[in-house]
Amino acid sequence: PGGGPLPTGRRWRGVPVPFFFQAPAAEAFGALAMRDDDVVMSSLPKGGTTWCHKILHLVLRADEAGNADAAAIGGRNQVYPEAVVLRRGDEGDPESSMPEKRKQFFGEWGFEDDLCAQAAPRLFSTHLFGGLLPAQLVDPAGKGRLVVVLRNLKDTLSSLHFFRGVAKDGWLGNEHGPGSLARFLHPDCPNAFGSPFAFVKQMDEVVTALEPTGRVCVVYYEDLQRCLPAQVERIAAFLGVPLTSARRDAIVRRASFDEMKASDSVLATTLLRKGGIGDWRNHMEASDWLRFDAAFDEALDGVRLAEPLRQYQLASVDGLPRRRSEHAFDDDPRGWPSFVRRTLVDGRVVRDTALSVASGSTFVRPPSEFNGIVMAAGTEGAEFVAEAGRYHLFVSGVCPWASSVRVARHMLRLEEVIGLDVADGQSGGGWVLLDGTSCPPWAGRPGPFFLHEVYQASAPLGTTRITMPVLWDKATSTVVSNDSWSILKMLARAFAPLGHGQLELCPAPLEAPMEELHQRLYDGLLNGVYKVGIARLKRNPDGAATQAQAVVAALGDLEEQLSERRFLMGTPQPTAVDIR
Repeated sequence: PGGGPLPTGRRWRGVPVPFFFQAPAAEAFGALAMRDDDVVMSSLPKGGTTWCHKILHLVLRADEAGNADAAAIGGRNQVYPEAVVLRRGDEGDPESSMPEKRKQFFGEWGFEDDLCAQAAPRLFSTHLFGGLLPAQLVDPAGKGRLVVVLRNLKDTLSSLHFFRGVAKDGWLGNEHGPGSLARFLHPDCPNAFGSPFAFVKQMDEVVTALEPTGRVCVVYYEDLQRCLPAQVERIAAFLGVPLTSARRDAIVRRASFDEMKASDSVLATTLLRKGGIGDWRNHMEASDWLRFDAAFDEALDGVRLAEPLRQYQLASVDGLPRRRSEHAFDDDPRGWPSFVRRTLVDGRVVRDTALSVASGSTFVRPPSEFNGIVMAAGTEGAEFVAEAGRYHLFVSGVCPWASSVRVARHMLRLEEVIGLDVADGQSGGGWVLLDGTSCPPWAGRPGPFFLHEVYQASAPLGTTRITMPVLWDKATSTVVSNDSWSILKMLARAFAPLGHGQLELCPAPLEAPMEELHQRLYDGLLNGVYKVGIARLKRNPDGAATQAQAVVAALGDLEEQLSERRFLMGTPQPTAVDIR
């Protein structure tokens, strides 16, 4: 234990407030007459406030080189409406404490004289939330734009614990108090601005109400870490600010942790500690974090804004498979580790609810989200052209869709043309390669390697299932396609001339009838077996029985065709549809 601050014990409108809190200015902020172009940023303490304020300030104020007036209000650091006096020169709230410390952090600005007098668009950064925000802002018929900043709550707790020293009551409590963990988890959290769970839940309600208006944007701290340039572009687009690539790059540089830490801002140098993700893992025991997980689930399970936080609060990925080398043909998959499936929404890894729906429903496979086409070498104007060494395949031996692509690569003798990694299996983090990948830029990094990183690198803000196979273009860092049938045909058409195989898997005269046959096979058999199994999982016996009949009919049709010929198209050699 050290000298970190403990809760003040003071409350305003039932919410615990810090030493610097100025009730008159907070009241005036709540009643503020909003303008259409006003920007309000609301965040948890230690939840990425300083960083996101800096980004917003630069997007709104910086020139092409990323320079902004540091002397202007908010130029060096955020100035909270609730931290300044109502009018410059006022004595300040008599219930607040340490006025000189407050001035050291936030200056001698006044709410009405300075914050409200900013040049348009005005930027207000605050820890106030929910109904404490300006009424005209949170009203769906109101004005202004709201940026909500969230950070995984375990790292938020860790940062709070080490804020301005180490918490006097330690992690788990002592003679000074109950400890950082107990205070943070308590429904009536005494920390400044109260329960983080209440913040997330109330802001979820605000976001839901404002989303139809287009006046709200949610920014996750971890997204800023993962793909800052893309997030800067997203924020600028939300604010309606034109952004050249040069200006974006300058803002990214100015908003780097090292440059902010080296600034002359008292608040920035005080608040910025490590700036990473996952520091919470270095503190307390696993059993203590299980208490956190239980409280989080009780308070926020089903709350949409909380869902992306889960991925960064996991102690470990659930359901990691054994290595492929340890599998045997007689393994029973029902004995494999269980896990919750994941998908990507706006570039964030979240739980996949495709199968977690009401009993009796049916399954409709979403279309593949990446549908690029690799053209033959020498094709003018093509975005993707076949070249040896340029592309990489991610496949799995337990996925029939990916296996067909893997077989085609082998039959066409493309091993020296297209790289390949085979996943060890599925997990709670999606498809995983336990020992890492051979594909740059991730090659050489210790495993495990999760396929979602490939999708995130290609589309940082993308919404997509994390599926195999994936055809990756190393030259452009792009997922070309995750459609197995399309990839198979690309191998047969564009890549085949680069290999040493003799097969013609897609004969030009047979393309139309082959597509027609493939569609029937897909509907009745290839996707049909999934419909049967998933209908059973969803406790829809009638739907399962109906689809099972379609599978049996498709098998019967195949039996009849193959009783008269070796290959489905009547050719002397297999075609792409046979491999499927």
